[in-house]
Amino acid sequence: MAITAKYILVCDDFRREDNGKFIIIGLYTPDMLVPQIPFAMPTLTFFMNLESERPGNFTFRIKIQHQDTGNILGQGMGMIPVLNPQQPIIMPVKIGGIIFNAPGLYGISLEIDGQQDPIVTTFNLQLGAIAGAPQPGMPRLGM
Repeated sequence: MAITAKYILVCDDFRREDNGKFIIIGLYTPDMLVPQIPFAMPTLTFFMNLESERPGNFTFRIKIQHQDTGNILGQGMGMIPVLNPQQPIIMPVKIGGIIFNAPGLYGISLEIDGQQDPIVTTFNLQLGAIAGAPQPGMPRLGM
């Protein structure tokens, strides 16, 4: 039994339109810039597109971990329902109350019961100016 990831997007939130399309809100790149450390995120969403070899209900655990220190910032658990293995599994998971206390490499680990290796994706949190955001000492333009 193998569940694999086609992709995992890290974002603030998502919405599903009436026509079935998804709107991804606040998509983060692999190099996530934050304006200050510590940085609090009320909610972080992992929008996952998974594939399975067979139908079933699979228990999972997910965690966010700083790779250098091993500190776990947030975690959760749930169930992956697979009805038809020929169809992709779209599974958004939200974890709240995350506080980043240090820059560096972070990992998102999805552990699925009965599967030896977790699905892992990483992103690099960096302290820096956000493009387009007003910076101290910069004039603000407006009407």
